[in-house]
Amino acid sequence: MSIHAIESKLIENNIFFVLPSWSSLLGYPTLGRYSNHDVSRISQDLVIFLGGIECAISTERGTLYYLFGLGYYYVKFELQSGIYITDNRQLTGLIFPDFVYDHLATSENLTLETDRDVIIGEKLFKLPIDMSFKSENKITFIQGTLMRNLFITYKDIFLEFMEMIRNPNSFQLDNCGHMLLSTHWDFYNQILISRDMDNKTKTSYLNATAGLNGITIGAS
Repeated sequence: MSIHAIESKLIENNIFFVLPSWSSLLGYPTLGRYSNHDVSRISQDLVIFLGGIECAISTERGTLYYLFGLGYYYVKFELQSGIYITDNRQLTGLIFPDFVYDHLATSENLTLETDRDVIIGEKLFKLPIDMSFKSENKITFIQGTLMRNLFITYKDIFLEFMEMIRNPNSFQLDNCGHMLLSTHWDFYNQILISRDMDNKTKTSYLNATAGLNGITIGAS
């Protein structure tokens, strides 16, 4: 993937970033395929991301927003045969063009939260990982909201993600390169992986899964 960048800047920003439904965010562009079968229904498609670096790149086509860190695309779906299956992909980055980013930023709020660095919305949960600078009452309120809206509903998925982070074989950039969940104009609703990914991991990772238009070699 090549971009003619006009301006860019890397910003350190340790954030907790969750999209409760990837397909809902994008307007349900596809159900996808799995093991040569059409997916008939998606019941869950959560994106969890622990961001460390953000970058906004201005291009001739608009602004692209990148978030780099450790992430997880989880999907539970049904095949036409009536069988429910869960699948997941490790992620090291997210790519949003300005129209998707603006849609996230203006999604309907679930609370009356007014802190500029905290978004608790219908389509996005975004907050700083370190909240030590906030008041005790504010922290209690945010934690309670997350518990009700995320951690109880998606408990098992969060536990899977934490187990993956603890696994020393996960997120090996030297062996796998980047894995970017993208809404870039030319790679909309795809995961871009690096050519440097080792062949064993690449063969498994490239298998089609629900909710995505494809998984493509194109990250560098």
